[in-house]
Amino acid sequence: MKNEDFLWEIYDNYRTVRLNVKYYSARLHSYENYNFWFEILIAITVSGSAISGLWFFETPEGKIFWKCISAFSVIAAFLKPFIRLTQKIKFYEQTLSGYRALDYELYEIVVQIKKDQGCSSIVRKMFDNAQKKKKDLVTNPPEIKQDKKLIDKFYDEVLNEIPKETLFLPKG
Repeated sequence: MKNEDFLWEIYDNYRTVRLNVKYYSARLHSYENYNFWFEILIAITVSGSAISGLWFFETPEGKIFWKCISAFSVIAAFLKPFIRLTQKIKFYEQTLSGYRALDYELYEIVVQIKKDQGCSSIVRKMFDNAQKKKKDLVTNPPEIKQDKKLIDKFYDEVLNEIPKETLFLPKG
């Protein structure tokens, strides 16, 4: 493989990993939000006697509203173990942590390329090690189908963060 092609393989991997860091950060954040609101909904009705005693819940509308909240809470408490939010959160955290470490390794490779003014044996060895770590992440993703809109959003962000003009390519 020509040096320039090899450099683009490194840079493409660098950008892809950065995209995955952004993507899995967003996905983790959304699952943490779901879990937070499940917990809030359940907590509100667990301490139901104190909250239901508020003046608003003594009105006819308040009583209906409280019954709706209680019904949602019962459903949420029942569904929570089946949805496995905490298990999903843990898996996303592990995946994100792996991609963050790989992102930093690829950043170090990009810095080494600039320092060496091209592909040295050090760069090739570093990239081989990074590829082995990437294999573990790619073969065990936390989701089967990714959110295309979210990927497109982050793709543009990554291209703006790491424009090709900032990447070293040998002249000539």
